[in-house]
Amino acid sequence: MVKHVSRILLQCLVFITPFVFVQNTNELFEFPKMYFVYLVGSTLVMVSIVMTNKSDVFKADFSKLLGLFVGSFIVSTIFSAHLYTSVWGYFSRFDGGLISILIFFGIYWSTKRIQPSTPQILRIVALTVLPISVYAILQHFGLGGKWESDTTTRAFSTFGQPNWYSAYCAMVLPIILYLGLEEKIRWISKVGWLLLFIFGFSGFWYSYSVSGILGLTVSMCLLLAFNFDAVKRSWSTLVVVTSICLLFAFLNPGIFKQKINDAFTDTITPLLRVDKIDTVTQAPAGFSVERVGGGRDDGSGYAVTDSGFIRKGIWRGALNLAISSPKTFLIGTGPETFPYEFQKFRPASLNYSSEWNYILNKPHNYYLELLTQNGIIGLVIYLAIVIKVLLTKHRFLAPALFGLFITNIFSWPTVSTSLLFWVFLALLTIDGGDGKGRRPEKLSPERFEGPFPSRLIMSILIITGYIFLNVQFAKQYLADTVSKKSQKYFEQGDVQKALECADKSVKLNPKEPFYYRTRAKTYILQTTGQNINATNSLKALALKDMLRARELNPQNLATLRGLVSLYYFLSLKDISSATVDPFYLGMTQYYYKNLSTNYPTDVGVLVLVAKYQNMLGFTVDYQNTIGQIKTLRPDLLDWYLK
Repeated sequence: MVKHVSRILLQCLVFITPFVFVQNTNELFEFPKMYFVYLVGSTLVMVSIVMTNKSDVFKADFSKLLGLFVGSFIVSTIFSAHLYTSVWGYFSRFDGGLISILIFFGIYWSTKRIQPSTPQILRIVALTVLPISVYAILQHFGLGGKWESDTTTRAFSTFGQPNWYSAYCAMVLPIILYLGLEEKIRWISKVGWLLLFIFGFSGFWYSYSVSGILGLTVSMCLLLAFNFDAVKRSWSTLVVVTSICLLFAFLNPGIFKQKINDAFTDTITPLLRVDKIDTVTQAPAGFSVERVGGGRDDGSGYAVTDSGFIRKGIWRGALNLAISSPKTFLIGTGPETFPYEFQKFRPASLNYSSEWNYILNKPHNYYLELLTQNGIIGLVIYLAIVIKVLLTKHRFLAPALFGLFITNIFSWPTVSTSLLFWVFLALLTIDGGDGKGRRPEKLSPERFEGPFPSRLIMSILIITGYIFLNVQFAKQYLADTVSKKSQKYFEQGDVQKALECADKSVKLNPKEPFYYRTRAKTYILQTTGQNINATNSLKALALKDMLRARELNPQNLATLRGLVSLYYFLSLKDISSATVDPFYLGMTQYYYKNLSTNYPTDVGVLVLVAKYQNMLGFTVDYQNTIGQIKTLRPDLLDWYLK
């Protein structure tokens, strides 16, 4: 009975997680997916621990490696540059923090204990492709609800970003093809799986993800190599399926036509000049700023920098971060702290990309992410897992996992792909590593070993910990939903309700700077039409929240940039007029000057500061900031600031 419940929970996890997205949180896709995994995953772990026998979880080689991998997260978290972020993750996704890794490891352990049917789990995972592909195709044709698009837009289905969607497909499509090649199934089932593969490929293609295509290509090659006998039996079927998919891709080039032009513009045309950007302070003569990633519509038809050009800069900065100190090289800066530490090593060349005004919170390479955040120790352990998966030559799980490993070169695991990673590794152990469906020895009775008092005490402690953890999960999720409500009320002009929701979000999660910023904004808006005493009181409350947001995470650039406009409005006697308030003017001037000093090579920060310095009449400071911008990216003075 207990195993039956556990298996149902596991099936719910792998089937429902890809579909979860909402519209009432600040992040609509990864955030709700993560908390769904927290809820169901922790329940699965709790049931497995309390109701089953003690596990020799570290007996298998994969378990040892995964235990070491989790250990690298624990060590990096202990010595993290920002403990709260490393424990819970980067707001507002949270996948990659220590809590999420522990939950995923618990799911791995539970999967090993309950020993689900591998074919059954595979079919459940494979069937998720049907609805997400339908939604992706609808998005492509502009039928995706609030995310309507034209026929050149990249589909992202229920995942939030095209690369995240394509990475999931790169893991699941090989499994679908494997099911279609199985000789023991009826021909009608074989046809059904092959049609699902073609349909799934169609939705996948509309993501137009280069990393996804590379991941799928490698995973398919491994699938064919590890199932050579099945390939020989079904070669004619494979030719037909492959021809249909290739024809579909050829007839739907989408953005790839433009990407070829972009890549030529970014890498071939300026080849003799682009490499000078990091060593000179101004764009070289003849360097076309508009076309090399200016990110503007200037009539050239070129608005987005080639992703390879951007990644080149990010990867170089990430490597410089990794070798910046012995501590960072060995154990990293801490899980999910990359966006805080990267700024010191952000290459000036990124100022000439279309993402010059972005906060880069990932290195867009999971291996570099591990190197910078978990150190060389964490990276080596992960690479050992990759190599061991390959050496198993498992007929379908190894190819599926390599779909993730390849996309990780250009991206990072999301909630859905992380879940499959841990579940597939557990199935790999259960299946014996050769895809032949071997079962391990029969488990001992479903109970804790030892005397009754020990089992009772252990059960009480585990259930108490489970309840405590889920109360925290519920409070954090609720805090984000009421924060979202606050912003909606703010936009509607209902300041009182906005303040009530903002205040509730802070009380539910007092460790998140974003909620303090939101409440400070509502305090400032309330000053409209108030008398001088009420205005001063509201401003004092706003300033207190702004200082608290900075105190909670002084390296979070999202917080620091978000406060720039709030300091501006704080410096006005009335936000509906341009009359300044001398009491706050000095601290605002200091904040702007300090921000431009701390981020001297980030032209996005400098442009933002310059805008408000000019509006407040900080003439000398404004000219100094303009000088910095002119050194980093002079064309912005001609079109962006104007």
